[in-house]
Amino acid sequence: MRVSRAARGVDPTVVTSNVASSFFASRECGLFLGDAREVLRTLAADSVDCTITSPPYYSGRRHVGDAVHEIGGEKTVAEYVEALASVGRELYRVTRPTGSYWLNLDDTYERKEWLGIPWRVAFAMREIGWKIRNEVIWHKPTHVPRAAKGRLTPAHELLFHFVKSKDAYYDMDAIRQASSPPILGKRGVVKTPKGNVRTDVWTLPIEDSVFPQNDYAVFPEALVEPPIRATCPRGGTVLDPFVGSGTTAVVALRLRRKAIGIDASADCLEFTKKRILEVIGQPTIRPPDALRTR
Repeated sequence: MRVSRAARGVDPTVVTSNVASSFFASRECGLFLGDAREVLRTLAADSVDCTITSPPYYSGRRHVGDAVHEIGGEKTVAEYVEALASVGRELYRVTRPTGSYWLNLDDTYERKEWLGIPWRVAFAMREIGWKIRNEVIWHKPTHVPRAAKGRLTPAHELLFHFVKSKDAYYDMDAIRQASSPPILGKRGVVKTPKGNVRTDVWTLPIEDSVFPQNDYAVFPEALVEPPIRATCPRGGTVLDPFVGSGTTAVVALRLRRKAIGIDASADCLEFTKKRILEVIGQPTIRPPDALRTR
């Protein structure tokens, strides 16, 4: 069942109770409990402006409190890539023609060999129809040291930017870095240039220590903010199908965008809800029609 875009609140369709449950809803945000692949099938086509997510890594730890199968626990890399491809297919359908998909992935090292998972997934997305606009290197200066005799210590992850079309929405001015020094114009007026275009290497520390009271890995806000500013228009909708600790949703709301989060863990969604309530400054309300389960 699809809902009219005229419905108040967040744009996506309702989610049937046998697939997922509406965990939280406000006029600006909706959180859904369930498998990302199943929940995404219930969302309306061309309803999301931008997706930013970091799915569970291959052979990564399970979320605290989960009793269901999660992506990341597949027996082979091929199965893991196909699982993420199934998510990518649904994201392609729900994304507007001018929309973007930002995917953060790390590689896995087994039997003294890197498996090349991020690029395997990226090429799988190309088969779906996504176009690779950028490969961003997230350099982590505060990385966790890993002792090894025959290889260098890893200190980066990849963030892929996919688009549906060459005419994808992109506000470069929103993420330019200030030029230095400023230019002194005629009559003593300081003219501030638009600034420099960012490079594809972003040096950002991890933020696990920001919330010492929980066991979840925290997506850095500084990693999420540029993609939202650049590829989601003001008032648009940002989606995270593996919302985890909620950073994507929190940053989207702070930047005056709407947010949708999906996760298989009720514990994660409870933590995310607390962060969201701090941002929007209001209690949970009766879900609008666009988010109400049937």
